Amino acid sequence: MLVHLALVWAPISAEAATPEQVVAQVAEIAPMREIRVQKSAPLITEAEVLKVANGTPIASVQAGTNKAYGAAVIPLPIALLWAAINDETRHPGYTAVEYSELLSGSPCRDGRRVLQYLPVPIPMVSDRWWIGVLNGNSALYQQSGGSVRELYWKSSVDPTEVKTDSGKRILESAVPIASSSGAWFLVALDERSTWAEYYVRTDPGEGVPSSVASKFAAKGVRETMDAIVRFAQTGNPSCPVK
Repeated sequence: MLVHLALVWAPISAEAATPEQVVAQVAEIAPMREIRVQKSAPLITEAEVLKVANGTPIASVQAGTNKAYGAAVIPLPIALLWAAINDETRHPGYTAVEYSELLSGSPCRDGRRVLQYLPVPIPMVSDRWWIGVLNGNSALYQQSGGSVRELYWKSSVDPTEVKTDSGKRILESAVPIASSSGAWFLVALDERSTWAEYYVRTDPGEGVPSSVASKFAAKGVRETMDAIVRFAQTGNPSCPVK
């Protein structure tokens, strides 16, 4: 299943990387994928790279799995996009996540743990919560000089981590997901544009049929990538732009 993203981005300028340059740069950094933490992320095929390079973002679910992924050329510098991705507590209002609370660690820093709540638009199915444990791939950043980056995460559903009254109310109003993990993978194409891959592997837990989960997974990838771009453009991310 392949779904084209209907994104509301500004057009890429004429000075941005050409499709041929995008394909070449994505191929050039292939050895660095060995340094990725989320090695289970689906590998974007040559045909998909070419499609994206020519201006058509993709979102899909890998056949026979619960792995959803997307890719796009985003007309933003990698540093600004990175700042937006790492600013989870300010994503509500942009992404489908309606509540996001830092439980421990520091904003935008490795090892932070963030409680998140997602309404489920399916009748008779409970909303979901989880705690994201987020880290940046420092080895990849250092070896590439910051031109290739990965933010990766896994989920926790330990209710004892939630100490605030507002967080406890979230737990009372929803059920925990079974599991979730994923990553953003970014490549600087030039000073104005970034190759972005987004991957998530989620088991929403009891009450959500696999066919429905698959449908919403691809839609979620599409909408999350769109939302992060809007946030980067208009939300004034508070994380360092570096």
